[in-house]
Amino acid sequence: MSTPGAEENLNARQERPDAYWRMRRRERARDCSVLAIGAMAVLIILALSGGLGWIEALTGSLVIGAGALAYYVGSTPTSAGPPDHLIQEKKQVSVAADNEIEAVIATLPLPAFSVSRAGRLLAINEQAQRVFRVQGGIGALASSIIRSPDLLDAIEQVGRTGEGAAFEFVISGAADEVWLAHIARQASAEGGVLAVLEERTGMRRAEKARADFLANASHELRTPLTSLAGFIETMRGPAKDDKASWDRFLDIMYEQTERMRRLISDLLSLSRIELSEHEAPDRVVDLAGIATRQVEALRPLAEERGVTIEVDAPDRELPVLALRDEMTQVVQNFLSNALKYSPDGGRVLLSCGIAPSMDDALGSAGRVWEEAGRMTLLNAPAVEGPGVWVRVEDAGPGIDRQHLPRLGERFYRVDESRASAVGGIGLGLAIVKHIMTRHRGGLVVESSPGKGSGFGVWLPMSTTDAKSNPKVSV
Repeated sequence: MSTPGAEENLNARQERPDAYWRMRRRERARDCSVLAIGAMAVLIILALSGGLGWIEALTGSLVIGAGALAYYVGSTPTSAGPPDHLIQEKKQVSVAADNEIEAVIATLPLPAFSVSRAGRLLAINEQAQRVFRVQGGIGALASSIIRSPDLLDAIEQVGRTGEGAAFEFVISGAADEVWLAHIARQASAEGGVLAVLEERTGMRRAEKARADFLANASHELRTPLTSLAGFIETMRGPAKDDKASWDRFLDIMYEQTERMRRLISDLLSLSRIELSEHEAPDRVVDLAGIATRQVEALRPLAEERGVTIEVDAPDRELPVLALRDEMTQVVQNFLSNALKYSPDGGRVLLSCGIAPSMDDALGSAGRVWEEAGRMTLLNAPAVEGPGVWVRVEDAGPGIDRQHLPRLGERFYRVDESRASAVGGIGLGLAIVKHIMTRHRGGLVVESSPGKGSGFGVWLPMSTTDAKSNPKVSV
């Protein structure tokens, strides 16, 4: 393991090569001088003692001096660059430091990566690979992995100035993810930049859901509350002694109270779904089983209204990665709306199945009637493999084409008077849309005035059936 002092010493010697070589030449001159003077001193002592003649001693001293000078001139390097062994030593120190950083990044529980001065990934852990939806990536250009220009600019600025920063950015996808990047320059020879990511999606969604809930609730609750206040005032004032009218007033007040209860329940459900919209389900469920059970649950209500529910489902499981409660809510919403708007003696058809591809699944879910108007309210991400679809169609009054694009918006109702008559509050399809966003699926509607409407969803089929998957909900 390298030490900061050794690395600084190496950096200093490489940054001042001229001073280094001047020092080395002085050291070489001193060594050669000491050796030459010592040899000459021996010759002089021999001459003084009579063991050697003065002429021989003088000649030997000259030869030794000339030899020492020649050795000094011939053996002293004159290059101004750093010596090879220092370069190699510095490379070893740099590699050791980078290996330490890579090991630290790999053990971090948070997504983290390191970018070199040249803009290439030096290290990236598995959590960061999942965030950016890549595998590997070490050595690749950071701009080819990180698809956020603002984050790349922040990394470049930190690498240039050396001042750490915290930067929030968004990763776009089926459900946008919000991340906070803590960026700092590394104290290594490479001088790269280290980034550690902290997810803020849940926090931002909670803030938005809270604001939306307050805005929507205050707007939608105003009408029934005004109605309740008006009837209470009437019963306490002009109709105080008209007991015969109280039963009618109380019935209307009860309807408005139920409307508020459904509204608050749907708003809470929508807020809860939005909070977890970015978390894809990881359990396998049988969509055919969910659909058929909902048909049986609503069949008594259909019989009361004189509506027939028919089912066209394959005799096999339809495995999908999903949450059972939320997919039940999708099918229940489709069937409830179909029953509400079907005339007496009408027919509701629920069909489901497997298609060879996601495009084929879209066709089965929402491209059945040739002359109908249709609109894809939510597109499913493009994925390979078969798709599973569910479609519910009715024989009701249908929906005009101009209304189709706005279906799925909060509180949007095609016909206010008709929606009020059947108890609609305009949140059902909005909830379905957010559920399918979480499930990486799609939502489509087609309708023909006078013929009826058809609503369908489709999502990728799981490669593991619901009975063999360890994370299972059957």
